[in-house]
Amino acid sequence: MRLPDTARSATAYSLLTLSDGALRMLVLFHCASLGYSALDLAVIFAGYEAAGVVTNVVAGRVAGRLGMRTTMTVGLLLQTVVLLILAISPVFPAVWVLFVLQGAAGIAKDLTKVSAKSTVTVNTGDGQLFKLIALVTGAKNAVKGFGFFLGAGLLWAIGAQLTLIVLAVGVGIGVLLCVGQRENPTEASQTHREGLLSRIASVNILSIARLFLFGSRDIWLSIGMPLFFAAAPGWGFWQSGAVMAGYTIAYGVIQAITPRILNGRPAPAGGTTALITAIPIAVSGAVAAAVWAGFLPVWGMVAAIGLYSAAFAVVSALHSYLIAAYAQQANVAKNIGLYYSANALGRLCGVLISGFCYVNWGIVGCLIGATLFALPAVVCAIPLPAPAGTIRVKAAAE
Repeated sequence: MRLPDTARSATAYSLLTLSDGALRMLVLFHCASLGYSALDLAVIFAGYEAAGVVTNVVAGRVAGRLGMRTTMTVGLLLQTVVLLILAISPVFPAVWVLFVLQGAAGIAKDLTKVSAKSTVTVNTGDGQLFKLIALVTGAKNAVKGFGFFLGAGLLWAIGAQLTLIVLAVGVGIGVLLCVGQRENPTEASQTHREGLLSRIASVNILSIARLFLFGSRDIWLSIGMPLFFAAAPGWGFWQSGAVMAGYTIAYGVIQAITPRILNGRPAPAGGTTALITAIPIAVSGAVAAAVWAGFLPVWGMVAAIGLYSAAFAVVSALHSYLIAAYAQQANVAKNIGLYYSANALGRLCGVLISGFCYVNWGIVGCLIGATLFALPAVVCAIPLPAPAGTIRVKAAAE
């Protein structure tokens, strides 16, 4: 029996997302065990984020011309190639090689992500928009969290090479599923010669807010936090990976249920969005003060990450709703691509600052940097207009 195309697409996207999370943990912890410094790791993952800055803009245009299925297939194939190259390497590559390969993995991830989210935005009515955007985003992050756990667990159980082969086989299955889909001719949109920025001011402002928000998160959590846990007494790479997986899964779950929390309330205006954005900033600032004072134990840090992730998930879900609502005014794929390009640029800044801060000032430096970097996200949120009407989640579809 033939699987519906929507099921094929969702399965392929999930397989890539799972491998993306697993690959990140494998590279992070395996390189750390081989003696790579935090700055080396920051440079390696900078390739991933730098590629995303360009890819998200290009992917929106490519998807508009060629269709979502073709763009997703290319992303899946590229991820498979990256995994196989790493798997057949007799020794783990040098920093610059890993930088290039992580860049290719970043391209693969963003080609697939823009394809998936643009399809949802184009084909969804207002009543379901927030629910489906939050569900897709939340499910993606939950699956990526399982990927974190899978990567750390398999690295500990079977080693780097076999883990990479297992991941390559999984993504290869995704390629076969995606190739079997039929292209939807209505997915392609007319593309025009336009500048980099959107014609919609709200898309540009929200993209800047997204840049600082996600840069702030990665200053804390991308390099500094997993290395902090891995070096804690009685801890190791496996336990650190489990924490990263747990908070990412919880983050995804909260994103997915945010529409239910806000159902029936007015769509968020700038002031509301700014106020909610300030919550995770307050958490990271409080944790920085507690660690500086020396009275926050390791398990207290785990609890703090949980609180931070819950608040951050609500903000991220609101951002995803707002970009989907704003982007529908014109050229959906391009506006979505610009937004996620800003997201990737923020992550690029975050990962580099995280490595630099951790080497020089430890986890306290990462926390202070994260708090300061997030402040512009609050300022940029203030002028954002509210989409018309209230947030509605149709009961019949729940």
